[in-house]
Amino acid sequence: TETVHQRMGMDLKISLPSPNSGNVRGEVVLKASYPDTSPTLNDIIHKAYLRARFPSFRLTAGKTRLSWGDGMLFNAGDVLYGSSSTSVSLTQAELRDKTDWMAALNYPLGFFSFFEAVLIPSTTTRVEDVGFGLRFYTNVGETKVEAGYATTDAGERKHKPYVSLQGNIGADWYLSSSVALDHAFSTDASSFLISGGLFHSFYFSGDRTLALRLEFLSRPLGSWAFKGQEDATCTLLLYPELVYTPTSSLSLSLRTILSPLDLSMNTTVGAVWSVFEGFSLVGSLSAPFGQSSDLFNWEGDQMIALGIGASWIY
Repeated sequence: TETVHQRMGMDLKISLPSPNSGNVRGEVVLKASYPDTSPTLNDIIHKAYLRARFPSFRLTAGKTRLSWGDGMLFNAGDVLYGSSSTSVSLTQAELRDKTDWMAALNYPLGFFSFFEAVLIPSTTTRVEDVGFGLRFYTNVGETKVEAGYATTDAGERKHKPYVSLQGNIGADWYLSSSVALDHAFSTDASSFLISGGLFHSFYFSGDRTLALRLEFLSRPLGSWAFKGQEDATCTLLLYPELVYTPTSSLSLSLRTILSPLDLSMNTTVGAVWSVFEGFSLVGSLSAPFGQSSDLFNWEGDQMIALGIGASWIY
């Protein structure tokens, strides 16, 4: 017997940006969700940061998100927050939006080239638990080259070097790789990640657009046997995305996370209709497809989900 559940939810987001001028800018973003009845202050403060531009460097301090590596859903270069989990809602405009408290220093080295250092406060009272990271960004011909390293202490310190490339071959392409090493600089099969993707937009008459994206995430040292997969160790994942905009006020999307080794998937169909400026009607239908031992299946918390709602931006 299948049980149908229904519930009403609401997300509230208040953004208070500073004027978009001058050498010092900042923003405070507050978020709250219903029926989440016990959010902490840190949960409510989604962003609270300032950016200051000095003659020779730039400073960012507060709670925000730094974009390291490339990828909308899968990004092996995201060594600060992690972008490999499939536990995301495909109905969101931003699939990865985790933020954290930090201080970052950006030192320009030339045209489209810079060095960046970031300091992440300890979640304990111990100074030795402080995290930090370094990133170098430059262009080699028509290819963007990015390399860096981050270490954080979330119970056990990990060292995470990464490299990321991005270019254009008619379509935009991007490729990233990283590895997580313990204090003895050893690793396991699930800690070596490679991700990449292709993205291209087609423009038609009448303001119609079609955007296509295909991303992958691989743990190449894992088992390539055709069997049930788990989120933390899945050897190969694919993310195809199609967004069609027939008019300036209507957007239709199809997003899928596919696990080829157990032939399971999670698919979301969505629509957004901008009725008038600031007010939109939204709808989505999500469903997993797979057997009980597969990454996506009908058991546990996974189920068919139909969402209908409205969005108002004031």
